[in-house]
Amino acid sequence: MVNALFTPKRHPESGIYLFRKRVPERLKDVVGRREIKFSLQTRDPAVARIRNLEELARLERAWAEIDGTRFRNSEHFASYLDAKFSRAPAAPRQPAPAAPDTAPMPAAPASSPVSATASMSATAASPTAPAGGAPKAPVPLRQVFKSYAKEAKLSHGTVKRWSPVIDRLIARLGHDDAASIQPADLVAWKDALLAEGMSNITVRDVYIAATKATLQFAVDQRLLPANPAKEVKVRVPKKVKEREKGFDGEEATTILSATLRTFSHLISKEMRAARRWVPWICAYTGARVNEITPVTGASFVKRDGIWVIRIRGADAKTRSYREVPLHSHLIEMGLLDLAKSSGSRPLFYDPDRSRGAKDSNPHHKKVAERLAEWVRSLGIDGDVAPNHGWRHRFSSVSRLVGMSEEVRNIIQGHASTRTAGDYGETWPLVALREIEKLPRYAA
Repeated sequence: MVNALFTPKRHPESGIYLFRKRVPERLKDVVGRREIKFSLQTRDPAVARIRNLEELARLERAWAEIDGTRFRNSEHFASYLDAKFSRAPAAPRQPAPAAPDTAPMPAAPASSPVSATASMSATAASPTAPAGGAPKAPVPLRQVFKSYAKEAKLSHGTVKRWSPVIDRLIARLGHDDAASIQPADLVAWKDALLAEGMSNITVRDVYIAATKATLQFAVDQRLLPANPAKEVKVRVPKKVKEREKGFDGEEATTILSATLRTFSHLISKEMRAARRWVPWICAYTGARVNEITPVTGASFVKRDGIWVIRIRGADAKTRSYREVPLHSHLIEMGLLDLAKSSGSRPLFYDPDRSRGAKDSNPHHKKVAERLAEWVRSLGIDGDVAPNHGWRHRFSSVSRLVGMSEEVRNIIQGHASTRTAGDYGETWPLVALREIEKLPRYAA
């Protein structure tokens, strides 16, 4: 009892502490459930203990007032539930006629939405149905997200980024029932996030995007009649464009010259290889850095006598591979020698030295992050993305030299999800002809 009173339970996934209190047998008909359960909205155990005691005191007072007396007291308790589980005021209740103290107390209408977990725990003791129909079945929001992530095969990175968003929404609402979410709830949440100082683009592209996609899945599964997030908008001010997104000629030369330096022996040979080769490969392929850092020696193959690099990044947006011919400059500089010496192992990291890399944060992403830090250390303008700058520059230079737009899109992975082999038997030759239009970088 001591632990139950002073140390509330912590949710195993979100880490947020929960208030839990079993409803006394004598009051189950009035309360309409077996257990009262809701979020204490904190991960701090000390704060959770204090809030747990405060909520316990409020709940005990509410129970004491309705214990064996009149309907007006059950109305007080229903108001308590409205305040705890609903964002809307409780619906007005008609007063009941006075009755002797010995008369049984009528059950309070079940007008307040409850958390999905609380409702699920009370399945065996269903609340009295309100006039006009049965209560709505709860739709556990966290479970909906898990089902959505599994069916949509969301990447580990997306699951890692969106899971806390769903947890934070649940903490904000005070319940886990998607069926009880109203558009006004989400607008208020959006406004609160912006008021906290979160950027408009983060609120739009992470918080509202995750919520909207999850609730739309519930609609598609016929769990909800409509998506309450569908019309929630976040205005993102258009950023003043101060420069091009890609590296300019001077910045490209600065980075490529730095790749030819002798690096410290304190850096692993794989990281030295990443600094040496990843910028050059990105410059001549227009690939994303996260698509190049996972490649192995086996990623380099010959097609119709032409050396190509098989690009299939773990987080590639197309979720497919493409084969991009190697520019002759890369071959002359010795890239294939590195590939042959690596065999089927990664070129730019050693998986045997991985320290706890997870699917949601794989080793090749860490390599990309360290490369970005290194590029920043070279004094590159902070307004250009240190890794993505090559991708934008490739597009600019390709247009300048008259590269076919169709081929350029395929090379960069902007095309459909078809593989490079689907573009015809002459693909390697056609792509190489266009890639060789790129002028050689001097460093």
